[in-house]
Amino acid sequence: MSSKNGSAGGGPRQNLIEERLKDVFNPIHLDVQNVSHGPKSGESHFKVIVVSEQFEGTRLIGRHRAINAAVSESDGSLGFHSLEIGAAKTPDEWNINSNVKDSPKCAGGDGRGMKN
Repeated sequence: MSSKNGSAGGGPRQNLIEERLKDVFNPIHLDVQNVSHGPKSGESHFKVIVVSEQFEGTRLIGRHRAINAAVSESDGSLGFHSLEIGAAKTPDEWNINSNVKDSPKCAGGDGRGMKN
């Protein structure tokens, strides 16, 4: 498995996200980025790129739901403000196109659509 951002450089929440995604998807490529604005130690915004054979035969919405479920807490909450799924691809799809769009700027708020 290739990993752009290994657990050694991440904070506790980033490391937990990486661990959960590895356990569930056994990815051939995994990139978990802390894209929090402000102090990175806040660990509020993450972007993930997951390439796994387990996505074979699953539509994009199903892949996204599976990633959300993998990183969610037992009550279904994320435990942080924002999760962007930059890519959820099979190895064949990744080999054809490994481009990932840049992240948009966060519009703010508290995660429930309300401004702080």
